[in-house]
Amino acid sequence: MGPSALPSRKTPIRARAWLILLLTGVAGMLFYVDRQTLSVLKSTLKAAEGWTDTQYSWLVTAFMVPYTLCYIVTGYLIDRWGTRLMMPLFLGAMSLATLISGMADNLVVFGASRFLLGAAEAGIVPAVLVAIVTWFPYNRRGMANTFNKPLTVAGQVLVAPLAAWITLQLGWRWAFVLPGLIGLAAALLWFGLDRAPPFPDEDYTTRAPVSFREVFHLPVIRGVLLARLVSDPLWFFLIFWQPGFLQEELGMSLEKFGRIGWIPAAASVGFIMLTGVMSDWLIVRGWTPVASRLRILTLTAALSPALLALLWVHGHGPALALLTVVQIMTATWLSMTGLLMSDLVPRRMVGTSVSVISAVGAAAGGLVNLAAGPLIEAVGYSTLLVLGCLLHPLAAVILWWHYGRKPAASRVLPARPATGLPSGR
Repeated sequence: MGPSALPSRKTPIRARAWLILLLTGVAGMLFYVDRQTLSVLKSTLKAAEGWTDTQYSWLVTAFMVPYTLCYIVTGYLIDRWGTRLMMPLFLGAMSLATLISGMADNLVVFGASRFLLGAAEAGIVPAVLVAIVTWFPYNRRGMANTFNKPLTVAGQVLVAPLAAWITLQLGWRWAFVLPGLIGLAAALLWFGLDRAPPFPDEDYTTRAPVSFREVFHLPVIRGVLLARLVSDPLWFFLIFWQPGFLQEELGMSLEKFGRIGWIPAAASVGFIMLTGVMSDWLIVRGWTPVASRLRILTLTAALSPALLALLWVHGHGPALALLTVVQIMTATWLSMTGLLMSDLVPRRMVGTSVSVISAVGAAAGGLVNLAAGPLIEAVGYSTLLVLGCLLHPLAAVILWWHYGRKPAASRVLPARPATGLPSGR
């Protein structure tokens, strides 16, 4: 595609691009399976290895610290060297860490494997987005970004029954070993497929590297940065505290949670796919990518009162339905703000930019979760639910303030943009 050519809806997409997209879904699935298998098998490992809850918390910390900090460098490495080298490195290291967990015979080795896992997983999200930007034209990226979601969400949905079944059939070590082997095979396959993409940036080996500071000080990034700083804590709160809320506040048994607790994650994938298609449809009708993403984000932020409604709900079914609505909102925001970032910054900065917003969001989420325990012990869940209800609407206002106040400049796509990405970034 020439520099002045506008990609049309009929722009052909290579068969290899679809295979790469499939592998991004596999990487996303393993991203959750490798991370959450330990949580699923916590009680089993405590009995088998004699761990205490304090020692288990050390393992969680061993993962979270490098996961947050390594976002600072993973995006830079992806923008510098490309996904062909960096995705196999991150995916391979993630899988190797999972294999080591399955073979560990003491807490120190297990902790080291969790540290490596956290560092490697920090590269998966930006690598997936850069791969989509590299292999698909901008007016098909919303669609492409949603097509990898079923496998990604499958990791969240299947990790509990899968890890339990493997453990009961083969022993707990195989619950780590089998996903690790699958991940190593996927890393090798990626390296073989990710060659000569149709929408590359300039030569990775000759261009000036992108620094974390350079991206952090971009004026155009500040709206997304602040919005994710505000909205991400609710996502992390749901990950760590939703099971406790259902069991402690509403009396749901662990067995019942195991049977129905996967529903919010499964339901969110359909909505994410719908919003991705809707975003592309708006672009076809003349909206810029930035304006189409903003419309989706604003509409989904309107779902936040579902969190507040939990204060007056006592039945398991209604509570799970409301939590499903909230998870749909938070998952859509994670997906669509990543796309928005790719629309706003030059191609060579996409990976580093996504890493910056992910690091900021993870840090905010970590701090909120650190304070959540004492708050819940002191006043219960009500205060956190009220505060959480305000986060996404506030984040939507922040995005509108930075990008939506000039509709004439942001809503209509120019006839002949200067590059494959939308102008006015």
